[in-house]
Amino acid sequence: MPDRVLRYATGMTTGAPGRVTMLVRNPFTNDTRVERQARTLTEAGYRVTVVADAAPGLPVTEERDGVTVRRVPRGGPAISGLRFVAHAWRLRRAVERTKPDVVHAHDADALQSAGPAAARLGVPLVYDSHELWLGRTARGRSWLYDLLNRAWYGLVERRYARRAALVLVANPGVGPEIERRYGIRGVRHVANYPVEAEPVAARDLRSLPGAESIPAEAPIVLYLGAVMAHRGVEEVVAALADVAGAHLVCLGAAGPHLDVVRTEVARLGLGDRVHLVPPVPSEEVVPYAGSASVGVSLVQPASLSYRLALPNKLFQYMAAGLPVLASDFPDVRAVVEGSGAGVVVDPTDVAAVARALRELLADAGRARAMGDAGRRAVRERFNWAEAAAELLRGYRALPVAR
Repeated sequence: MPDRVLRYATGMTTGAPGRVTMLVRNPFTNDTRVERQARTLTEAGYRVTVVADAAPGLPVTEERDGVTVRRVPRGGPAISGLRFVAHAWRLRRAVERTKPDVVHAHDADALQSAGPAAARLGVPLVYDSHELWLGRTARGRSWLYDLLNRAWYGLVERRYARRAALVLVANPGVGPEIERRYGIRGVRHVANYPVEAEPVAARDLRSLPGAESIPAEAPIVLYLGAVMAHRGVEEVVAALADVAGAHLVCLGAAGPHLDVVRTEVARLGLGDRVHLVPPVPSEEVVPYAGSASVGVSLVQPASLSYRLALPNKLFQYMAAGLPVLASDFPDVRAVVEGSGAGVVVDPTDVAAVARALRELLADAGRARAMGDAGRRAVRERFNWAEAAAELLRGYRALPVAR
């Protein structure tokens, strides 16, 4: 029996941090959750490798902040089902070749490769559920694709979530749901909190390509993140028509839903007041956000996963000192109104969104007080130091070499 397998089976530890291999199903370029976890574990003495999907223009292997990144090309058979299986197998082999002491799967699409790799190596599996995977909205494919997708990942999650030595969730409402579905206990909440003090000087959104035309005196409504269906971008655009003089900046405007938003912007004649700006490096997001007037997070109640979501952007707005306008969901309300950082509304009610924006932009003193309260809440509670401590508590409880 390999030595690391013996340590896992007997619960023996050596006191020296071990090797952790994370698997994430994206090219690992702007995934702040994975970046922060990898950095935290590295600083704690673990040797971390991130296995990710390859993408054009990115190196197959690189070192970032002490973390080794290995990207796996897709390729394979022309038949989509066979290509899917082949890539999952290549990812599994890539994880196994790193000879880890712990395998850490980020979401169910990584779990399908990471789970078998951990089982074959005889090492603990960490399952990190960024969202309620089986409670997501349909992804714009056929009903048959969606049915097969849910059936497959239902089997994957049921099999390997139960076998995981540690289960993490990004959103507090997801933990009880996973525990209920799979009959497990001890799920840990490791939130997507921001680093309290970003090491970059404040920056102006107007300096970014696509936002140069915004007048210096115009208030900026900021939406952070990919432009996807049911994230409330169309509702904000529609509300903007009733918020005179305000400009909307979508920072990180990438994704399959961009054309839908562009069509809505053109229909409403708002092309000069809506600015779709490409992503910036993750460490620059909060500094750029600080030049906006209000941050919006209007996730729609399109699925259970969305209703349980506690988006990263909420805490980025708060860290930047922005008043927040967010969806009136229980966990979101507890953070936003509980800290005094903003207001919540029915995200499907465009008139209510417009009214809330007008009120926030018209009362500078109230907006400033909310921004200060949000920044204080991040400094005192909603910061990565708190999330990192919970992550390390989970890792240090694993029956492996630490």
